[in-house]
Order: sequence, then C-alpha cells, then structure tokens
Amino acid sequence: VSFNSNFFEGLAHEEAVKKGVEMISYICQRADSLGLKIGLYNHGDWFGEPQNQIEIIKALPNCDLGLIYSFHHAHHQLDYYEELVDTMLPYLWAVNLNGMRKDGPQILPIGAGDREKGMITYLLEKGYSGPFGVLGHVEERDVEVVLKENLEGLSSLGL
Repeated sequence: VSFNSNFFEGLAHEEAVKKGVEMISYICQRADSLGLKIGLYNHGDWFGEPQNQIEIIKALPNCDLGLIYSFHHAHHQLDYYEELVDTMLPYLWAVNLNGMRKDGPQILPIGAGDREKGMITYLLEKGYSGPFGVLGHVEERDVEVVLKENLEGLSSLGL
C-alpha cells in the first residue's frame, strides 16, 4: 500500500499519523477478512518515509503489517541508510533492489551503481532474511531484457 502525495498534504505530523492509522486500519480489516496482510511501500513523500510507516504499524498492533522497501525510492536516505535499516529491520518484509548512486539516476541496473553492494551486504549482516525483489521498472524497454540485466548485475556483485 502507498498513498498519493496529496493524501497527507498540509497536515501536521500528528494529523498525518492519525489519518494514516485510520486508513490503514480500514484496509487492514478488509485484508484480514480475506486472509491477507498489508505491506507498506516507500513510494516517496510523507507516507513513503519508513519512520512514519513504523509509527502507523506500532499504532495498529493487531494488524498484520510490514514494510516493503525499494532502493530506487531511497536515494535521499543514503546518508543514514544503516541507521534506517536498524530501525526498519523488525518490520521489513521485502526489499526491492536497484543500482544506487547518491546523485542518481533513480532507476539504474543492479551492479551499475556504487552503493547497492554495500547496502545489500549491510542488510544481510544485520540478519535480514526476507525476499529481495528485482523490478522491471523501465517502461521504454523490454522487461525481460531489463530483468536479465539486473540479475546479471546482481550476480556480478559476488554476494
């Protein structure tokens, strides 16, 4: 689950948390009735910040909630990535990989960046054992080619 940036626009932090809790609670009740769980996705803006998502998760202890963290939405978090992982780890269900350079571009094949190897290594060293995803997130190219490039790039990291 993610939200459009305007969903929380103009709200103070406490108001945004309350609105997020109300909406996720509703979605959680619907998901629970279907035997599903809800992953909160870091797609930018206020809701895309893992610290805010964790506040919502903590406010809803009876909901089956976790985090889906995508590297390509995390460029602005590179300077405090390790601290962020330490905070997210108990709630982290999946991580979507991407090549990472501090100044972008946002979408880069795995192995073409200078940060993703260290980021993945840190996750593994901290005990992350969930799934990793590889997104075919390039609209103007054949998704099969993009995914193969990413898998080859991942292999080249030697992890």
